[in-house]
Amino acid sequence: MQDASVTELPFDEVFTLPVRQLVEANAPLTLVASPNSPSGNRAMNDALAELAEGLDGLLAVDEAYVDFATDSALDLVGQHDNVVIVRTLSKSHGLAGLRLGFAIGSAELIAALSKVKDSYNVDAIASRVGAAAIRDTAHTRSVVDRVRTSRARLATGLESIGFRVWPSDANFLLTRPPDGAAGMIYRQLKTAGILVRYFDTPELSDKLRITVGTDAQNDRLLEALGVRQEP
Repeated sequence: MQDASVTELPFDEVFTLPVRQLVEANAPLTLVASPNSPSGNRAMNDALAELAEGLDGLLAVDEAYVDFATDSALDLVGQHDNVVIVRTLSKSHGLAGLRLGFAIGSAELIAALSKVKDSYNVDAIASRVGAAAIRDTAHTRSVVDRVRTSRARLATGLESIGFRVWPSDANFLLTRPPDGAAGMIYRQLKTAGILVRYFDTPELSDKLRITVGTDAQNDRLLEALGVRQEP
């Protein structure tokens, strides 16, 4: 949108944050998704702190899926003036249709961002609904707990038929079928009315990203893949 030059730095095979390469790039704005999609893993806070210390510019940590993780980078905001965390109400709060997110940073940083944002980029109704959702911590916790439990059960079912399942701090799993035929399985599932994510790129062509659904949805997926369900 701003016609900025973009430098993309790849992960390794286990999706470790490339701190040294990011510091060497030293971009005016460095973006890190944590937990990351589609891998599902979260960058460790010591790695993010090292990155923030090595950058001259701003470090933005996208924590869209963080409520499903066991920790967050929130403490870094108070420790580093160049760190801003962005979150959304679309995931753990179940408000994808609201299209509402927020940023957390130092007072000086937020004031600077306020100077360049649209005057009325969030309407009054979205603001009220979003504030109510943030305050309703009990509901959010119940949703998160349910997803975490279902995530573990889904991972166990997939591993029972030879899928490799990467550890996930998000509401989805990155998986590799035993024969690597992810594209074929994606098409077969789509024909059966079951939608998963397939990324036809060299690094991900043998993998599927599977969102954790309801128990009934997860059971239907596992049954379609050949997992025998307990009576």
